[in-house]
Amino acid sequence: MSQLMTVFEIQDRYQRKEDSFDLSVEKWIRIRQFLDTDLTLDDFKELFQAANVPIPFCFEYQTKDCRGCPLEEICGQGRGEKFVKVMRIIQAYVLAGDVLPKEPLISGIDDFLMELEMLRAKSRGMVH
Repeated sequence: MSQLMTVFEIQDRYQRKEDSFDLSVEKWIRIRQFLDTDLTLDDFKELFQAANVPIPFCFEYQTKDCRGCPLEEICGQGRGEKFVKVMRIIQAYVLAGDVLPKEPLISGIDDFLMELEMLRAKSRGMVH
């Protein structure tokens, strides 16, 4: 089973100057890989906790109400409906567990991960 990122791992790697975008993308890739296994209700709770782990950008921009954050358009308070949407989907699975089909959850996380990777590419001048 894929190892989900903890806040301690993210903080440690961030303090060692690892790229904030790379850490953010890795967090969500691990979450997505976690879904490739048979999950119990407890696993969905663990998934929800992992999704709530703050990413490096939160350490940098939270005191500024997320203004100026490179992820503001998908995650910013009151502006980032994509993050809110994926968290609501995950919450539904925390309540229902494996009663629900995984496809909507997988699709929601895949969409969010794609947006995150596009923002990373844009920040590096790889997308016009």
